[in-house]
Amino acid sequence: MIFEFKNYLKDIYNFLKGNTLPDIKKIRSKLVNKFKKFNNKKILIATSAGGLKPQVIFESALALSLENSGAEVNFLVCDKVLPVCIMNSYFNTSVESIIEKKINKSCDSCFYNSKKQLIAPGFKVHKFSDFIDSKELKEIHQKDFSSMNLKQLRNLELDNIKIGEHAYSGVLRFYAKTKIDDEIRGKELMIEYLKSSLITKVVTDNLFKKFSYSRLILNHGIYVPQGVVIDIAKKNEIRTSTWCPGYRKNSYCITNGDTYHRALIYENNSNWENIKFTPKIDNLITTYLQSRKTGVNDWIHFYKDKPDFNVKNYFDKINLDINKPTIGLATSVLWDAQIDFPSNFYSDQLEWINDTIDFFDKNENLQLIIRISPAEVNIAKPARQKVYDEVLKRYKTLPKNIFVIKPEDSISSYEVLKKCEYIIIYGSRIGIELAAMGKKIIVCGEGFVRNKNIAIDIKDKKQYLNILTKIANKTIVTEETDVVRAKKYAYHFFFRRMFELKILKERTGKWPNFTYSKNIDRLILENKDIVLEKVLESIFNDKDFIIDQIN
Repeated sequence: MIFEFKNYLKDIYNFLKGNTLPDIKKIRSKLVNKFKKFNNKKILIATSAGGLKPQVIFESALALSLENSGAEVNFLVCDKVLPVCIMNSYFNTSVESIIEKKINKSCDSCFYNSKKQLIAPGFKVHKFSDFIDSKELKEIHQKDFSSMNLKQLRNLELDNIKIGEHAYSGVLRFYAKTKIDDEIRGKELMIEYLKSSLITKVVTDNLFKKFSYSRLILNHGIYVPQGVVIDIAKKNEIRTSTWCPGYRKNSYCITNGDTYHRALIYENNSNWENIKFTPKIDNLITTYLQSRKTGVNDWIHFYKDKPDFNVKNYFDKINLDINKPTIGLATSVLWDAQIDFPSNFYSDQLEWINDTIDFFDKNENLQLIIRISPAEVNIAKPARQKVYDEVLKRYKTLPKNIFVIKPEDSISSYEVLKKCEYIIIYGSRIGIELAAMGKKIIVCGEGFVRNKNIAIDIKDKKQYLNILTKIANKTIVTEETDVVRAKKYAYHFFFRRMFELKILKERTGKWPNFTYSKNIDRLILENKDIVLEKVLESIFNDKDFIIDQIN
């Protein structure tokens, strides 16, 4: 009762702040009697955590659209069963409360939102507790993993499901770090994430034994519980689709078969390389890429102040020798999406950064500019393990030919890196934009430009050091970047893989930062959202979610 009253007060506060959620119950009541008859398509939307409010908005809107088209839609949500999950982070959760008290304070508000936004409107909602009994839960909670080290826990598999990998990516996300060896209770928390993975496995196994689905749709596709759910669905030969917000404002991305982190790296180039590159497309992508410098057309950007574009003054300030060859290196957030990528040969970004610094330390004829991702100081989830700190731990003092641009520095990453002869990336998206500007990109990790015949794809450490040596010796022979090909891919990535839906609209300065459009019921009933119709067609006919909105 006390909890319900607290949430009532929160609802009033959010109403006054304008951070309200749509009245899904009211909207669904307008539509439900007009839905078409079932078309034999049974879809499971595994929202998993109702506290993920943007995900609830997108997935409920999609569910209404699917139901209107005749599909039977089920939801799957956790109802306070998991000890720890994607809802938790170092910034909102006490590690001690999870490990010692076995209390997850996020659970009440999370499931409250599931009840209000999914159960109350009348959707068919499966709860985790429906598919695991007290005996099974007790057995999992009593499992003793204390004799195993972190590596063994991370590599743990059960029935070919990588439960350890998902648990480890979850705990890295929790701590906002790429390694947790120095966290006093890191292993203990890892074990709690592992138990959540095991619970999710039991729940999902039992769900799929009882019900058959033609497709699973879920957010993220990694971490806990989502990563476990998608892997078990694939094992059961259920088609899967994973979605996330796009980079452009009002855009969304859906990929088949895997999280977008992997799917877009390894997709078939035939999906985009034969695009007829018209002046209209050229102008569209060129204008958009230019806008990326300030982020004016994107959901988020990480400059606290307006970017500084005066790169000459900046180089003078840091004493960069403009007469020496300069190579750029762009990092990404260390902890993000730490899952297995088949093409990765470094254990993590730090190993790659250290190898690169070691090389430039021995080659003073070259200069290296390390641009640390501004996302490290993201207000919502700042990194607790920062590249600059890690570099100083190892090197104390950097050689005079190596320069580091800290994440909070307002100098434009684009203007700095444009002045470099080569740009080395690991997973940074900036490789897409700079390749489209004609720059030569070297990819050492899970960058989206890998496998696109746009960049120099590095396959092992030996090749990487060989390339750097040739650059230092001025013996490297590389073709100029195919700008048209790079622009084609950039257009495909930002405008075909990421699409806008009329049924949803942006809310600037509010959270969630998007909501239902006012006329969502009419748009759905009258099939007025053409892009939405393409999305539904892809779901029902198992097509790639590639939507060419310019045509």
